[in-house]
Amino acid sequence: MDIVVFALSALALALALVALAVPLARRIGLPLPVVIAGAGLMAGATAALTDFTLAGATLSAYDLWFVEQVAFDSTSLLYIFLPPLLFEMALAVNVRRLLDDIVGVAVMAVIAVLAATVLVGLAVWAVTPFGLAACLMLGAAVATTDPAAVITTFREIGAPKRLLVLLEGESLLNDAAAIAIFTFLLALSAPDASPTATGVIFGFLYSFGMGAAFGLAISFAASRIYPLLGRSAVAEGSMTVAVAYGAYLIADQWLGASGVVAVVFAGLATGSNGFVRMGPGNWTTVRAVWSQIGFWANTLILMLVALLTPWMLSSLSLMQAGLVAFVYAGAFAARALILFGALPLLERTGRTAPMDRRQRILVFWGGVRGAVTLVLALSLTETRVLGEAGPVLGALAAAFALTTLFVNASTLALVTARLGLDQLSPADLALRERIIAGSIERVRSVIQDIAAARTLEPEALAAVEEALGRRRREVEAKAEDQRIPFGERLRLGLAILCGQEARLIRRGFEEDAIGPRATSQLRLVADRIADAARIGGRDGYVAAVETALGSVGGHRLAQLLQRTIRWDRPLRQVIEFRLTVLLETDRVVRGLQRFASATVAPMIGDDAAGNLGELLAWRLERVQREIDSIDHQYPAYASALERTLIARTAIRRERHQYVRLHNDGVIGSELRDDLIRELDRRERVVARPPRLDLTLSPAAVLDTVPLFQGLEAEQRKAIARRLRTRFTAPGEVVVAAGDRGTAMFLVASGALEVRGAGEAELLSNGDFFGELALFMPHRRRRTSVVSQGFCRLLSLSRRDFRRLKAKDPTIETLLRAAAEAQLGKEPLVIPEPPAE
Repeated sequence: MDIVVFALSALALALALVALAVPLARRIGLPLPVVIAGAGLMAGATAALTDFTLAGATLSAYDLWFVEQVAFDSTSLLYIFLPPLLFEMALAVNVRRLLDDIVGVAVMAVIAVLAATVLVGLAVWAVTPFGLAACLMLGAAVATTDPAAVITTFREIGAPKRLLVLLEGESLLNDAAAIAIFTFLLALSAPDASPTATGVIFGFLYSFGMGAAFGLAISFAASRIYPLLGRSAVAEGSMTVAVAYGAYLIADQWLGASGVVAVVFAGLATGSNGFVRMGPGNWTTVRAVWSQIGFWANTLILMLVALLTPWMLSSLSLMQAGLVAFVYAGAFAARALILFGALPLLERTGRTAPMDRRQRILVFWGGVRGAVTLVLALSLTETRVLGEAGPVLGALAAAFALTTLFVNASTLALVTARLGLDQLSPADLALRERIIAGSIERVRSVIQDIAAARTLEPEALAAVEEALGRRRREVEAKAEDQRIPFGERLRLGLAILCGQEARLIRRGFEEDAIGPRATSQLRLVADRIADAARIGGRDGYVAAVETALGSVGGHRLAQLLQRTIRWDRPLRQVIEFRLTVLLETDRVVRGLQRFASATVAPMIGDDAAGNLGELLAWRLERVQREIDSIDHQYPAYASALERTLIARTAIRRERHQYVRLHNDGVIGSELRDDLIRELDRRERVVARPPRLDLTLSPAAVLDTVPLFQGLEAEQRKAIARRLRTRFTAPGEVVVAAGDRGTAMFLVASGALEVRGAGEAELLSNGDFFGELALFMPHRRRRTSVVSQGFCRLLSLSRRDFRRLKAKDPTIETLLRAAAEAQLGKEPLVIPEPPAE
């Protein structure tokens, strides 16, 4: 048989077997990797016992040798399967959430891999004649885990997203860490290697750092190419495949860095920016393609290596086979050390997601090894520098991986059941009935609308309504018997609202109403609020909202640049982005209010729904307060920017409508392209951001203050020459109650609050305060003035005021009138200044 025909036939057979294994695994209740590995192991054992292989029976001697060298070489398997396997795993990780829990992820991935490498290596080294470096390579090979089944279980039981991110980060990064350590130990084991402590440290740092940097660089370059590909999903998908293999090969072959680290970081970066750089429709397609590629890579490599495992195991004697127990003990001792020792310490400091005892036990038992461990086991058998130890250590790694598959993975469902993680709590069961009742009520409404539109027979409608009504009464009776606590119903309502918030944000982006960068920020905030609500309930929701509204990324740096070198652009961008996010948050919260009253209330009851309504009203008021704060700080700019954002949103929605008309076949491609080009031209003109002028001179500021409008231009200039600039940060107390004032202040830009006299009074551009200090130096203030944001103030000291009034009494008369108005129009008695 021709070698090409054989290769294609073998691939088709393998894919068919993998496809059939999916329903088989579901039917028998075993994880898919167990079924795949079992099939490969049986096929390999049959071939080893009968000395019959399909390739040997159909290929010539030369073609057989070629197939064995290419298909069953560990290096070939790594180059072919590892980049897509790691890249697909990285795409699924939420990078922003990963960074939030980077400490816990680092412990679970990197520290756990190091601990397993050391403990397994020392355990085997203590009872065998093999060298320490070889035993440590065995430890690195078995350190990588594949907790996919645990992640699936946790998703099904509704575990917090922070916990899922922790497990996903472990699944991804421990592969990179284990392979990097394995490769590094292999290099140190070379006959001509003369390692030093400094060389080892710097070599590892270079390999890891350069790999990470190159992975980020190639992903960044690709992200700039995606918009140039004509919004073609097939072109963008092809580019991501090039990124995956390119990152791995260039880093490994040309840069001397870790190709594994490069492809992991390239995947993380692509997953972080792909949604907004490609567009939601194309990104969904690309993710579906990569899901398929990842499935093929994972199952085919597992099947191939399992097929070879019987030959690897044949090199073990009965006594050597007993060493598997030492490997198993060392690997799971390291896992227990991390899960029950290190992570609880981090949980107490809030650095990682909390796990209860049952979840911790499940994660411990779910330390299953998979395809990567088997490939590294194959690599150990082919490592010549290890001599006779190589085949034995490779066989031990393969036997350990199979043990975890057939023991741990196969019993994972049983362990989950014994721990009670597969059962709904009594409160969840009661909530389930509430949800069913609410859903039935919505179905009744839909049925009534359909009947009215189609003029159905009243008898048919009555029969359906009677059945639905009977069903609703039954579930409401069950829910009433179980008496759902108010807190549980409120928790359910918060969970539903958080899910709806994520959908509203995605819908806004799909309709081109929200830009890419704002979408990323809104999704991050929504995820954090959802996690906080899941863990802390209503209080957690409130705290997360306050945190989100209080954080302004890059604002301080932008203010510093504007103050020091008068560079306005960064501050304009920060303000524009913040205002955009706030306006979109306002729209989303209003949508949540409508959703809560129409959909959530029947599920959780009126009392809990009322509580949610109050919570959303509070959140909307807080968002509007932040918008008003920006409006008070930069009124003209904020007004112009809002008009720009509305125009930009209108143009984006119009573009989305043209795309929909084209997809529905109403208009052709040429007309669509012409309409979109016209929109692009309009957007460049209409949606151009306004200019924020933050560098007004004191004279220009005085021209805008109503208090000084009655003065001549020369008088205002004389005052301006005496003014001094002061910048304030958010929360800074400009003047405190009980202090004696020394100057009068004008608000050039920003917003401040006057506190201590009943309801707080807001000061913004053009307002002034502290004028009494010019006339009554011994009077103590009754109120405090606190900066609400980054403000620019102009101050006039008492000394400079005296000099001004000596030259121009009109200025004194003007400010005296303002001071008397502040005191309720009581005449001012001004003490004579001491002689100078």
